[in-house]
Amino acid sequence: MNRNTYISVTGGTGHLGRNLVEMLLKQGKKVKALKRNLEIPYQHPNLTWVQGDLSDLIKLKSLLDNSAAVIHCASAISLGELDQDFVYDVNVTGTSNLLDACSERYIKFIYISSSTAVQDSLDDDLFDENRPYKSDTKFYYAFTKAIAEQRVLSAVDKNNLDACIIRPTAIIGPADHLPSRFGLTILDLYRAKLPFITDGGYNMIDVRDLSQTIINCISMGKKGRIYLTGGQYLSLKELAKLVNPTKIPLSIPIDFLILILPLINLYDKLFKLKWPLSRESLYTLKFSPKKMDFSRAIKELRHQPRPIKNTIEELIIWFNENN
Repeated sequence: MNRNTYISVTGGTGHLGRNLVEMLLKQGKKVKALKRNLEIPYQHPNLTWVQGDLSDLIKLKSLLDNSAAVIHCASAISLGELDQDFVYDVNVTGTSNLLDACSERYIKFIYISSSTAVQDSLDDDLFDENRPYKSDTKFYYAFTKAIAEQRVLSAVDKNNLDACIIRPTAIIGPADHLPSRFGLTILDLYRAKLPFITDGGYNMIDVRDLSQTIINCISMGKKGRIYLTGGQYLSLKELAKLVNPTKIPLSIPIDFLILILPLINLYDKLFKLKWPLSRESLYTLKFSPKKMDFSRAIKELRHQPRPIKNTIEELIIWFNENN
């Protein structure tokens, strides 16, 4: 790659985007990053901000000028609480706009999807890249990520775009400036502010490990390839014990929460819960696969996930030093 060319990143102010941009800069890369807000969150001599969003084709083309690769991190991350039109516009229409901006360019396109874009495995079935896409609009975030993936793969077939798809599991770890949805949950567990936990859990990946795998994908990723990238599964109970072993919240069965969800949603409309619950978030917890195969990413992208225990310890230290 020419030293004068850029790596472009959408969603450069988000949890993953910011860690990815900073890692690229530390490795001597020149970076362009798309941001929606006027405020400049941080500066670096090799970093160029492009102010705009995924609906502005002119700004997207400016983002891609002189770029060897674009990493599409921007996403409306929603588990049922955001307006569906907004989620679709960002996740599907925005991805299509970026694909259009890439037409007639020789550029590597890396799409950051989600492991939830495909159907969950049953019981102990192995979960890998070959799962069929979700098509149920009740799980709207996953549904939009599935559509966006298919549009990326269509561009590979029809336009010969050099594109790869990364499907991460739940992303945690420092730095977490906002904090992220998951980071806030860990912070509240640490401060004993979470009123309860429930059954189920997630496979989790350290944001730094994911960022390095994405960077590896620029040169190592194969055209049209999908890479499932994760780390370690923890139940919410195991997570709570790691974060604050002396103050583990009361556990409420997840099936009971699903049963009384209409009452919870009514209460939320009247009083605004700090931790909104939805059918999508509860089902994601309940059916999150425990047995996942990351061998393709390990073999082809040198994916190296660290123990999540280390990630949680380092995240808590980071929160204490930065809050």
